[in-house]
Amino acid sequence: MADTDDQHHDVAMEIVRGMDHGDLPTGRVTNYIVLETLNWIHNRKRQQTAVETYDRLNRSAGFEIHHSAQKDFNRALELFQTHDGLSCGDTTIAAYMQREGIEYLYSFDDDFDMVDGITRLETADNPFN
Repeated sequence: MADTDDQHHDVAMEIVRGMDHGDLPTGRVTNYIVLETLNWIHNRKRQQTAVETYDRLNRSAGFEIHHSAQKDFNRALELFQTHDGLSCGDTTIAAYMQREGIEYLYSFDDDFDMVDGITRLETADNPFN
């Protein structure tokens, strides 16, 4: 959406469209990742693009924004200290997924491959079919 020059943009848009149209599972995005994403867009693009991205995410039937529990943050810090290569933002995702028992993650970031119990998907495939 926001970074059309990114090498993964076209595949990412297929994933987003798949979620928006119900062909893929509903995407869960935590409050930590919304914050990280909007800050990135704001700093590299502009305020209006960040606002439009949030509006689209918030209106989409294919995504849900979930507020991580405090214990997710505490677990994220543990993961951050023990997994060299995972950003703090990434560890908040991993902690949330572990607590919720979520296995699948759409991501182009192969750092997630080091976290037990997470299966990373890079294509617009439904893992439940």
